Amino acid sequence: MLKDYLLASIHEGDQLKGPLEAIRDELKANPKTIIILDDDPTGTQTVYDVPIITSWDETILEDEILKSPVFFILTNSRSLQIEAANALGELIGKRLLAISKKHNKELLIVSRGDSTLRGHYPNELEALAKGLNIENAKHILAPAFFEGERYTYNDIHFVREGHDFIPAAETPFAKDNTFGYKNSHLKDWIIEKYDHKIDAKKITSLSIEALRTHTTENIIETLNNAKYSHIIANATSYYDLQATALACLKSNKPFLFRTAAGFVNAISGIEAKDCLAKTDILNSENGSGSLIVIGSYVPKTTAQLEVLKKHSDAVFLELDVSNVQNSVLFKENINALSKKVNQHLKADDDVVLYTSRTIVKDHTKAESLAIVNRVSDGLISIIKKLKDQPKYIVAKGGITSSDVATKGLNVKRALVLGQALKGVPVWKLGHETKFPNMPYIVFPGNVGDNNALNQLTKLLR
Repeated sequence: MLKDYLLASIHEGDQLKGPLEAIRDELKANPKTIIILDDDPTGTQTVYDVPIITSWDETILEDEILKSPVFFILTNSRSLQIEAANALGELIGKRLLAISKKHNKELLIVSRGDSTLRGHYPNELEALAKGLNIENAKHILAPAFFEGERYTYNDIHFVREGHDFIPAAETPFAKDNTFGYKNSHLKDWIIEKYDHKIDAKKITSLSIEALRTHTTENIIETLNNAKYSHIIANATSYYDLQATALACLKSNKPFLFRTAAGFVNAISGIEAKDCLAKTDILNSENGSGSLIVIGSYVPKTTAQLEVLKKHSDAVFLELDVSNVQNSVLFKENINALSKKVNQHLKADDDVVLYTSRTIVKDHTKAESLAIVNRVSDGLISIIKKLKDQPKYIVAKGGITSSDVATKGLNVKRALVLGQALKGVPVWKLGHETKFPNMPYIVFPGNVGDNNALNQLTKLLR
């Protein structure tokens, strides 16, 4: 029965024309620079012709604010320990506030988080509010991401797998070693994230019915109600996200947004677009062999890797993570793999470099996150030693794709061209990188069906 209601809600919403033009008119009448702080690179998975920067140096921030109405800052904060994530959020907030005052620019800040509810919340938003000097900022929580089949309905967040809608807390993502959780009902999830140190009466939601039948002024009344500090945006279609975004833009209250990628389109007036063709992605400057780097260990990625092995002629090279805590053995493995990767790329082979599928844990969430980062550092050392430019690089997983870009390829600025598949963004790398203008494809660990990775490689043959 629930499945039928959800499907009906999705279908009904898809038939409605959202207030996209009203959002654009509002942004023209009251200009804002929209800045998305992305806790890993996958947040660019719904936009196009939008820049992303990987530095929060004051000069770089100021330059981007003056020339771009919408842009991303890749913080990769999901890979940081909680203290470092808090410090970074506060620092970026302070710098943005100073630039805003200097140039009399109004800024709208979105903290783009995971559509399966992983990441530093609420501490990251509270640190950002501190840096921006915003007191009593209301949190807008909008984790819906339709390209990845994530929906919020009756305050419950769902992940669609085939014909089933699974409450998020019942998916493998909720068992994450660092960011695991127990609740799919977002009011309960917020309480859980606050360690029960928040009054449940301060949390409310915008229902699908209200977003589709009430006026924008009615929605603003709910947003502005002083009783509420946290507001959940239910959404099963872009109409719902756009209705929420328009009300937020027209409200006079300070909001901080914790959202998935889809809300970025809504708040900035960017219409969803078809996926890119092969000719949009590859160009004459590209090399011959390609490189796919797989660090994500979620079950969805593992299933995609297995399908790729069955159907691809690529060379598959495994990084054994079982000895990650033995620095000597791990380094020897890295050096041997580095030589093999370069040999095969020089021979114009397609290469898939992947981590072994056994998850290595430690006693605490912090220690487990440290292991993830050591594995990622191993992969990055291989990228740094690449000698020949591949025709493209795919990086699978959030931390992996961030580290490959920033640490391995020295990306400072890139342009998001669009998506190769739904939810899989393609970047055109800047001139300062190891391989200028090379297509860099960010493939989230939690996106696509089992055939998606194989489908991508077929597209780019």
